[in-house]
Amino acid sequence: MRIRQATISDSAALARIQVDSYRRAYASLFPQAYLDRFTYEEQEQDWCDLLSSETDDIVYVAEAGPGEIVGYALGRPGSGGVAPYESELVALHVTSSHQGQGIGRRLVAAMARHLQERGAGSLMLWVLEGNRSRPFYERLGGQLLNERQTIEGGAVEVAYGWPAIGRLAEEPGGSSPGV
Repeated sequence: MRIRQATISDSAALARIQVDSYRRAYASLFPQAYLDRFTYEEQEQDWCDLLSSETDDIVYVAEAGPGEIVGYALGRPGSGGVAPYESELVALHVTSSHQGQGIGRRLVAAMARHLQERGAGSLMLWVLEGNRSRPFYERLGGQLLNERQTIEGGAVEVAYGWPAIGRLAEEPGGSSPGV
């Protein structure tokens, strides 16, 4: 498994993972009409636009083989609405066929290292209250910080935070190699 920064050529794969993940993970959390608005074509264009723009956003992908993208992490410097946290993990998705293999953990580590190198000392994220991924973030040591109601469907999001990003930046097994 190779973790690397995303390129514009990854846009179609990112869109596929995003749309499939939303439809699977959020089926019981959002109205179907809302989920149906996410199309592969529209999301591919969004990824192309993001990856070709001048932005502070960072995208890492997990590549199981040449051109076989099986997960991604999107992050950015900034508080994400919870001070004093200095960076945010905006999205983390791994295909269902590759979950439970440490890929999410490796993506989080790569993102944390990148953000740390850019001066961030802490990290936070928002996740839907009913999302099955919450135990994953808790196992990584995330501390429950806050909650807010989303606009779509009235779902509640909860924030997790890591006041010291260094532990997240370590690869599983305790080392901190480059990706």
